[in-house]
Amino acid sequence: MNNTITTIKTLLPDWSLIHIEGPDAGTFLQNLLTNNVLNMDVTTSKFAGFCSPKGRLLASFWVTYFKKDSYDLWISKDLADEFSKKLKLFRFRLKVEITNLSDSHNVVGEISQTPFPFTETLSCNLPMVSYQNILFYRRLIFSQDSSEIRQDSLWNLLEVLSGIPRITSNTKDLFVPQMVNFDLIGAVDFKKGCYPGQEIVARSQYLGTIKRRLKLGYFLSNFSDLVISPGTEVYTDIDQEQPCGVVVLSSFDQQENKYYLQLELINSAADSSIGFSPKFLKLQESIHIQDPPYPLMVA
Repeated sequence: MNNTITTIKTLLPDWSLIHIEGPDAGTFLQNLLTNNVLNMDVTTSKFAGFCSPKGRLLASFWVTYFKKDSYDLWISKDLADEFSKKLKLFRFRLKVEITNLSDSHNVVGEISQTPFPFTETLSCNLPMVSYQNILFYRRLIFSQDSSEIRQDSLWNLLEVLSGIPRITSNTKDLFVPQMVNFDLIGAVDFKKGCYPGQEIVARSQYLGTIKRRLKLGYFLSNFSDLVISPGTEVYTDIDQEQPCGVVVLSSFDQQENKYYLQLELINSAADSSIGFSPKFLKLQESIHIQDPPYPLMVA
């Protein structure tokens, strides 16, 4: 890593944005999301999710409050269209407009080694991430003109290392929020009112039934062109039939020739030798497991 790099802008084709506006926008979201959005201001961003009635995450996103009665959800692009249509089913008579901006704008990621200056552009500040003993600031920006901006792999690597999961079309409806650490990163407010799946999420929390958690993993690889998609299953060396976990996100580190992974794992599997199915070509290396960069409670 070049220590002289101060700011990088990268196009994020996997991200999109859903705009929600109207006098009832705050109440509308408060009744649907896992987190509290009524106490937000224009300087804050919050991570949240939307669950099925069975308490499984159908989407995750960052929420920003840009101005009065105006919210934005920064979400995986492959979920944006489906999720915006689902939100419209909950409008009923509420005064709220829901707009999927996937086709009109692009999401750009900014990475810096110094705090970002204020911008009037629609943006979303994300938690800092440490990589190679350097602390990186990150933010998302929505832009109509990003023709001169190219993709940079550092963004995806930092996202994986952050330990903050982004649900995609391959992993929707797989996880109760605690399975991917929503309770540890402030993405669930257990004191707010009801939302879809709330009873199951609360029961999992208070009955101590959280037997799976999100962890980080890596393995050495010379195959930078290898694609490890979200939803890929992993196994222990003693059971090649029953998966012990699922890939949530992945990124190749060109500096160290390592593949980094976010993995949702059975707690008891973390001390085992973990790898991919023998049918997964090219991979023989075991995955080294480590905790995310925040306290990890194991039930």
